[in-house]
Amino acid sequence: MKHIPYNFEIMKLYLKNHGYSPAELDIMEDEKIFNLYKTINHKMIYDFQITLCQNNSFPAEQVKDYDLENQLKSKLSKIGKNFSKIYGLIDEYIDHYDYQEFLEILCMHLDTIPSSKIAKILKVKYRQLQQVWLEKIEQRFQVLPIEERIPLIRYYEKNQDNLAVLKRVYDESKDPAYIEKIKKISEVKLDVIKVFMPSLMEENYKAYYDETPEKLELISRILALTNAYSKKYLKELSISKLKILEDEIIRQNKQEAQDKKLFQKYTKAFSKSMASADDNEFSKVCIEAVAELNSEQLQMVVSFLAGKNKFFLNKFNTTIKNYQNISKIKISE
Repeated sequence: MKHIPYNFEIMKLYLKNHGYSPAELDIMEDEKIFNLYKTINHKMIYDFQITLCQNNSFPAEQVKDYDLENQLKSKLSKIGKNFSKIYGLIDEYIDHYDYQEFLEILCMHLDTIPSSKIAKILKVKYRQLQQVWLEKIEQRFQVLPIEERIPLIRYYEKNQDNLAVLKRVYDESKDPAYIEKIKKISEVKLDVIKVFMPSLMEENYKAYYDETPEKLELISRILALTNAYSKKYLKELSISKLKILEDEIIRQNKQEAQDKKLFQKYTKAFSKSMASADDNEFSKVCIEAVAELNSEQLQMVVSFLAGKNKFFLNKFNTTIKNYQNISKIKISE
C-alpha cells in the first residue's frame, strides 16, 4: 500500500473504504479529509502495536501446568541412566520450560547423572531448537518491510530463551494468512510514518537503522577521526546527530592542525629572533604573531616560550607596548 502525500483523491477513496459515503466526502474540506485520513492511520498503527503485543509478546512469567510437570517427573523417575530416553523426554518437554527451570527439574530427578552433564546436554538442545525456530521465523517474515522485519527478529533473538512463546510465534508463522495480516498492517504503519512523521522514522525503526550501511559507515568514520567516543555510544545516536558530530570533529581536527602549525611556526620564529642580535627581527615576529594569532593561540605560544626562556615574557610585553596602534590583547605574566 503506497500513498502519494496530499493526494486527496486517494485519501477520499481510502476513507470511502473505511465507511465514509461519497456524499459526505464531496462536501468535506480538504483539511478535514486529511485529518480523518491521518486519524484512521494512527489508529491502525496503534492496532498494529496491540497485535504485536497479543501475538508476539514475551510475558515475564508463564502459568505453570502442574499436570504436565507431574507427568514429566513421573517419566523421569523411571528412565534411570537411559540417555536415549532422556533425549526423548527433553525433545518432548523442552518447549514447555525455560532453560533454568527445566535444568532444575532434570537435575532433581536424575540425581544419578552429574548435573554438569545434564546442563551441557540441555544447553545444546536449547540452542539447536532456538536456532532452527529463529531461522524459520526470519525466513517467513521476509515478506515484511525490512524496517519492520529487523526489529521483530531482534526482539525474538533477545527473548529466545522463552521457548514456549518462541514456539507459538514459530507455529503461527506457518500460516500464510497470519503472515499476510502482519505484512499488511506493518506496511500501513510504515507508510503512515513515512508520509506524516518522516522525522520519526529512525526513532520507530532504530533496530533497522542501526544496521544500515549509512550509519555503520558514519560510525566507522567517526571512530577513525577520534577515540573520544565508544562504538556503543555512537550506535545510540541517530544518523542526523552522527552527521553533526562528524562535521564538528572534522572542524575541530582542522582547527587543531592549524593551531599546531601556527604554534610551531611562531615558537620557532621567536626562538630564532631571541638568539639574534637584531631587535628589529624580534619586533617583526611580535607584530606578525599578534596580527595572525587569536588570543588563545597567542597565549599558548607566549606561555610556552616564557617557560623556556625567563627573559622572553618581559621582552615580548615591552615590544608590544611600543606599538600602541596594535589592538591585540596584552599578554600578562
